[in-house]
Amino acid sequence: MKSKLTWILTPLLALMMSFSFAQEKTIAGTVTDQSGLPLPGVSVLVVGTTKGSQTDFDGNYTITATVGQKLRFSYIGQKTVEKLIGASGSISVQLEEDSQSLEEVVVVGYGSRSRELSTSAISTVSTEKIEAFVPSTSIDNILQGQAAGVQVTASNGRPGNTAFVQIRGVGSINAQTTPLYVIDGVPIPIDTERDFNPISNLNPSDIETFSILKDAATVSKYGSRGANGVILITTKKGKSGDAQIKFSSSYGFGEMIPDNYDIMNASQKLELERQYAALGVGAASSLPGATSTPAELARLVSLDTDWREALLRKSVIQSNNFSISGGDEKLTYYMSLGYDKNSGIIDNIDGFERISSRLNTNYQAKDWLNIGMNVSVSRSTTDLPRDRNNVQNPFRAMYSYNPYEPLFLTNNDGSIVTDDQGDQVYNPTSQGFPIALALQTEPEDTRNLLLIGNISAGMTFSDKFSNNFSVGLINNRYNRTSRSISGGVLNSIVGSAAFPGTQTDESIVDFEYNVNNIFTYSDTFNGLHNLSTSFLLEYNENISTDLFASGRGFPSPSIPYLDVAAEPTAVGSTESRRILFSQGLFVDYDYDGKYIVSGSVRRDGSSRFGPDNKFGYFYSGSAAWNISNESFMENSIFNTLKLRASYGTSGNQNIGDFNYLNLLDFANTYNGQTTALPVGVGNPQIQWESQAIFDVGVEFGLFNNRLNGVVDYFKKNSDELLLDRPISNTVGDENNSIFSNIGEIENSGIEVSLSGDVIRTENFKWTLGGNITFIDNKVIALVDGEDIITGTFGDNILRVGEEINSYYAVEYAGVNPANGEPLYYDLDGNITNEYSTSFQQIQEGKSPIANIEGGFYSAFSYKGFGLRTDFVFKGGNYIYNNQLQSGVAIGSINANQRVDAFNYWKQPGDTNVLPSPLFQGEADQTSTRFLEKGDYLRLRTLTLDYNMPRKAFENIGLNSVRFSLSGQNIFTITNFSGDPEVGIGSAESGEPGDVGFVPGSFNLFSYPNTRSFTFGIEVGF
Repeated sequence: MKSKLTWILTPLLALMMSFSFAQEKTIAGTVTDQSGLPLPGVSVLVVGTTKGSQTDFDGNYTITATVGQKLRFSYIGQKTVEKLIGASGSISVQLEEDSQSLEEVVVVGYGSRSRELSTSAISTVSTEKIEAFVPSTSIDNILQGQAAGVQVTASNGRPGNTAFVQIRGVGSINAQTTPLYVIDGVPIPIDTERDFNPISNLNPSDIETFSILKDAATVSKYGSRGANGVILITTKKGKSGDAQIKFSSSYGFGEMIPDNYDIMNASQKLELERQYAALGVGAASSLPGATSTPAELARLVSLDTDWREALLRKSVIQSNNFSISGGDEKLTYYMSLGYDKNSGIIDNIDGFERISSRLNTNYQAKDWLNIGMNVSVSRSTTDLPRDRNNVQNPFRAMYSYNPYEPLFLTNNDGSIVTDDQGDQVYNPTSQGFPIALALQTEPEDTRNLLLIGNISAGMTFSDKFSNNFSVGLINNRYNRTSRSISGGVLNSIVGSAAFPGTQTDESIVDFEYNVNNIFTYSDTFNGLHNLSTSFLLEYNENISTDLFASGRGFPSPSIPYLDVAAEPTAVGSTESRRILFSQGLFVDYDYDGKYIVSGSVRRDGSSRFGPDNKFGYFYSGSAAWNISNESFMENSIFNTLKLRASYGTSGNQNIGDFNYLNLLDFANTYNGQTTALPVGVGNPQIQWESQAIFDVGVEFGLFNNRLNGVVDYFKKNSDELLLDRPISNTVGDENNSIFSNIGEIENSGIEVSLSGDVIRTENFKWTLGGNITFIDNKVIALVDGEDIITGTFGDNILRVGEEINSYYAVEYAGVNPANGEPLYYDLDGNITNEYSTSFQQIQEGKSPIANIEGGFYSAFSYKGFGLRTDFVFKGGNYIYNNQLQSGVAIGSINANQRVDAFNYWKQPGDTNVLPSPLFQGEADQTSTRFLEKGDYLRLRTLTLDYNMPRKAFENIGLNSVRFSLSGQNIFTITNFSGDPEVGIGSAESGEPGDVGFVPGSFNLFSYPNTRSFTFGIEVGF
């Protein structure tokens, strides 16, 4: 009986199993938009399960499911569609645009709001644009040319360095002008005085979008921290469905952007020395070009050395990123790991290296409770070359070392000199400093360990009341080690033979936490009146500690620890704290989505100001009219047409601590006892630098949104600027001044952004876009209306009614064609052959600040192939070209020169020439002769990529495969003699935080900008 039952049940069980398996099958199809174009990245989810997939570049997908289940197709900006699975194994859908969903991605201050209902000027840089610039070691460089009103200039080419970012012009004279960065709700502290900028430690591959807040409607919500604009950074989040795994890797090289001028080779330099000596230039009479025999000259020519090739190399650039994301309807996650390396272009220097990780989660714990957590940890190291203007700077050396002086010392027969150990001996050259050896014996490096965390709890009490509570923290540990090892170049010059080797270690720990709570009430009345009100409480505290120590006398260069130093030489520590406590009220109202008004009031209390001025009040009001929602606009060419205006205030508290108190310095000793010296007279009346911003703009979209644009006019007045007011020298202040609110500046301009699909078919798409900003600035008020001379070398001036930081220089009048004398203008406008610094005068209309700036792009896509070009441009600014001055200086004939130096005056009647070498004393002086326009157009990025069709790899478990080839800073069109993108002209000579520092005002052998080429692959599972 049992045997019979087995024979009966076995076929029945097999039939049931085969029936069950028959229900689960593979579904495939294509997802397109309402124009019939394929949509990549559409989420395809089996409803009620965690099983999901995504469409590839061609809009194709595959997924396994059971008959009777439903597939949910969702994509940002498109209406979600669900399809029932039947007998067919093919389901293709066409999604329709969902304007409401599209607007939800706009991030504003302390939350999000649909763009349709926004009254603010916000520029958004999307994932697509960000990926076009990855890999990039700094996220702020990605913003260059991407948003109207945002001025971005690379500090220099040093790997890991951040850029100078300004929004709508210069907002202050003495206070920090860097915008406020907010990452997933956490404000990021940036201190230019201490060179503290955590932005360089963030992985650009983790960024979803940038939202740049520019006008009062949003920046006023950030009160005392919003004066310089706000950049909101949203990192990537997980989506419901199967785990999506992505791995990307790129590898390439970089090199110094080629000079657009020539420097002399050995033969040319020797000839210039001969000519100068023949003219009677004393400094040239003892040089090889004047004293060598023909045989010796031939030997020197054979040693011809291009010091750029001797000291530089091609940098190695690599980037590897791994991410996994997914989740279900309750819990989503995004995790990533990243590794970036840029060796830099200096030989024997390690460059920049970063390891980063991130975990973003979101958990719907209850119907009324949502928990979010974002944590990132990164560690970076930077090996620093000295790039200040002295003999330790390799970038100065490669232009000044004579080309007939090779890298290593040579014997008369051409063989290389070796030391007792058989090592080649570096040539100290006529400069007396073998820079190639110094790069090895004078190491300096920094290490950063950065933790950024945020946890939030969103509570929905009802459909009208909600609350969001969040705590964010930042902990950055910065370490710097600077050494001169025993027997090293610098140690042998300035060190002590009794105590060989020196070392300085510095450690800075910055800890900041931010707690905020936002309670929101929202309601709709009569189906037309929509009201939302939020109340903010926020507390922010920053604690910074600094510890440094130095020692000398090390038994071995391989033991770099102060514990083994024979003698300690210095030690010190500091601690600073600052607190900001804020309350805010934000109100938004709209009538049927047509007429919108918003308002905000914020009160900040800062520990940086005295008891009488501790609190500041900031407000804004804005309105918008959605004209396209009016009935009379039906069937018009406009999909979007909105007029908006805003006015409000914000503040700037980015100044030093305790300026309201009398300060003492305890740095010196007397008879072995600590002494106190007065170094600052406090002003208890100082208060916030205030800013008033007016903005009016129009947004439009035409022809089924194939053409979109934004036009804005803005005017930004920065008042109560903190400047030094002169005081009696009997008071005791070392600068004979007191910090006071006594200045005002103004920025105004027009921003235009346009983008459009020129061609949009099923297989081919061509998009053009760009932005341009026209901006003017001027000084409105100063201390008693008196000029302020500023700039690293005193070459800039602040004068009421003139452009900010206008150049202040002696005006050059050219060369006297009769005798080759350099000529100058005196203060009365008379031409003279005498030079005097008393002839310095303002150069009206000439400043380091551009009055036109922007970028434009072209993007093609055809059957998986893509080609994108991004250009940036700048105009109207001037740069003092110190490198040009050095390269043709008659008094520097002992160093190498530019080929242009041959073009000097030789006979009566010569014009458009350099002064005669006989007038070196007058010719080499600082004047407008070396002040050049900084206009340029640069091909910032060129990217060619290919997304393989899914059918080529779907049988091996892959979802997507993308190859890319990209180049950055490929070519530049400019009349500037050098690289016109100047941020820091000379590190350590003039840097952020230094008195009088003006970004981009001069160049002087800072780390050069680079161009790079990388090949990458991205694989999705």
